[in-house]
Amino acid sequence: MKVAIYVRLSKEDDDVRKQVNGKQESESIQNQKSLLIKYAVERGYDIYNIYTDEDYSGADRDRPAFNRLIQDASEHKFDIVLAKSQSRFTRDMELVERYLHGKFPEWGIRFIAVVDHADTDDASNKKARQINGLINEWYLEDLSINVRTVLNHKCQSGQHIGSFAPYGYAKDPADHNHLVIDPVAAAVVRRIFQMVLSGYGATRIAKTLNEEGIPNPTLYKQQQGLNFAPCQKGRVPGLWSTASVRYILTNQTYAGDLVQGRHKKASYKSKKILVVPKAKWIIVPNTHEPIIPRETFEQVQRLCYERVVPCFYSGAAHPLSKKVFCSCCGGSMQVCGNGKQYRYLRCRIHTYKPSLCPNRSISLDALDAIVLQRIGQRLNELLDSDRLNFSTFTREAEERADALQRELDRLQKERQKWQDALTSLYRDHTAGAVSDAVFAQLDASFRKDIEGFDRRIRALDEERAGTLADPAGRYERLHQMAREAGQPQALTRELVCALIDSVHVGPIDPETKKRNIEIRWRF
Repeated sequence: MKVAIYVRLSKEDDDVRKQVNGKQESESIQNQKSLLIKYAVERGYDIYNIYTDEDYSGADRDRPAFNRLIQDASEHKFDIVLAKSQSRFTRDMELVERYLHGKFPEWGIRFIAVVDHADTDDASNKKARQINGLINEWYLEDLSINVRTVLNHKCQSGQHIGSFAPYGYAKDPADHNHLVIDPVAAAVVRRIFQMVLSGYGATRIAKTLNEEGIPNPTLYKQQQGLNFAPCQKGRVPGLWSTASVRYILTNQTYAGDLVQGRHKKASYKSKKILVVPKAKWIIVPNTHEPIIPRETFEQVQRLCYERVVPCFYSGAAHPLSKKVFCSCCGGSMQVCGNGKQYRYLRCRIHTYKPSLCPNRSISLDALDAIVLQRIGQRLNELLDSDRLNFSTFTREAEERADALQRELDRLQKERQKWQDALTSLYRDHTAGAVSDAVFAQLDASFRKDIEGFDRRIRALDEERAGTLADPAGRYERLHQMAREAGQPQALTRELVCALIDSVHVGPIDPETKKRNIEIRWRF
């Protein structure tokens, strides 16, 4: 009779390796082979082949040698499958039932496990095989829970557990659970953030980096000799994408906080990766040196939230994009015109229904000049300790935080209205007052509105916390910025975002023929 020998060893079990036929092989694998060859010879079996899976779990269904053995068994190339124990063949109860008690009998294949005496020719020990299968699966489940518990503890302790450091960092040679800055990649990360502050979008940034031949994070890691494979297949290797730029821009790791637990496996028996909600991420602050100052990182998050649209002829957003609002109706003002020669801002409400808002358009160049002049005055105030001393700055910060809290309270009430409407919709649908088609349409619409409220509430809440945090440090950084900016000659996106929360444009006064333009400062 022909016998197929199957041996397996998982990474966790591996210890000592020896050279065998020009290859490194663990002692455990050698011992399994020796035991099973002796068993086969003593019983006069002919050995058809030895199938070896090294560094594979017993729950892994993609073991290459295991799958070759199953294929050969289906073609009846041997009569017996021989393993040291049932757990070496598989620890998955479903595979035990599928092959030991299903396919193997159909194919005329006998399974023998030497150590635990599992033998499919012995009908009396079927229950024992099933119990072994359950015990082996429980072992895997307990092992998975224990490993996950240890890894979660490491994450919560601020230890990096990933196989690779995030782009811009490297693993500390003295402590592989600690991150240190990689100067080359970190320079690219800083440039990406700076381009956003200058008004560029993620797509334009990716295009610029590709035009300059800068390798993307995957290719860069491979160039460093790391065995790193991209998580998404099908992309052009080495090229930056909009998604990769956005991932960097929103990764809190660059502000010095360790962010882990963003993904998880569906179960210990599945390789499917699930996305974890942000509320359940493990974030430990100040675990390593930041590449991006926290204030800059938070500023970029606000810009990403605002989703500014780049100008079609320059590829960059206008410095005041998403910052200008109508004083009459509170709506946003949009850029119109024919390009560089003639540009103006107009109230969207007035455009679509003039009777609802009397505010007309304003020249964008004229508004730019006014805002630039006001910024110059504000910078002078920052440098003049008599006009804006620390106590004044603190009072203004507290007033700003109060204003943000009032807006938060208003948004919370508005959100609750939509939530109540959604609840009422469910009741009407259950009572049969709303058809399935109408329900589906309204449900999607209500949920989208609620998600919009949630995003805005999170952004304002983070901004309020940042407004109250470390006033002395922010005061000093503002002074530093004012000293470096001097008297600006042109309006830039970075300057606007650093100083201005919003600009409110009023209608033309019929008597003075002037407009009231209010700037609400961030600081």
